[in-house]
This record gives sequence, structure tokens and C-alpha cells, in this order.
Amino acid sequence: MAVRIIEKKIEDILSIMRNPAQVRNAGTLAHVDHGKTTTTDSLLMGAGLLSPKVAGKALAMDYVEIEQLRQMTVKAANISLYFEYEGKPYIINFVDTPGHVDFTGHVTRSLRVMDAR
Repeated sequence: MAVRIIEKKIEDILSIMRNPAQVRNAGTLAHVDHGKTTTTDSLLMGAGLLSPKVAGKALAMDYVEIEQLRQMTVKAANISLYFEYEGKPYIINFVDTPGHVDFTGHVTRSLRVMDAR
């Protein structure tokens, strides 16, 4: 898979973010061990932020030490990604949510920001 890196300046990104029609909020929602964080790693790889060698194993969105040790998401984490569709730029705000029932509060709060389109 060829990855095309698109470099943008902060001003370009801010300009896109000021237009709600060019901002999408998405995320993962599934039970524990169904690949939510692995999918997020793959999206980061596609954006050129992770090496293909570590994507799926990096658990990049699991930033709390206990998450890395347990290999289980405890807190919702988000990242903004630049994306082009039909030549038009978009910002995708992506949320990686926990899957374990003990952390449903994080999932509920995350769902409130995700687009329902």
C-alpha cells in the first residue's frame, strides 16, 4: 500500500476546521478485543503517522501506562487527521473508545461528539 504524505501548514488546518461542513467526528465502538485500537493504528499508518511495521501493534492511542501493560483501552483518546475526498480537504476527529463494560462512561461521552450521519 502506497502512502501519500500530505504536508499542511497549521493555518491551512485551522482554516478547514473553521468550516463545520469540512469537519467529521467519527470513532470506534465495539466490545473489548474486537480491534478498535488496531483499526485506529491502521488509520494512523494510512495518514503517515505510524510505520506499517508497527501499525496494529503500537496501540498508539493507548497513552496511559496501564493501557499499554494490559493491552486494553481504559480511556477514550482522540486524534485529528487530515483527509481529502474528491479533491476537497476534511479534518476527521477520530475517537478510540474502550470496549470493556467497566469504562462505558468514556464510551457514552465519546458518542456525544461523534457524527450521526
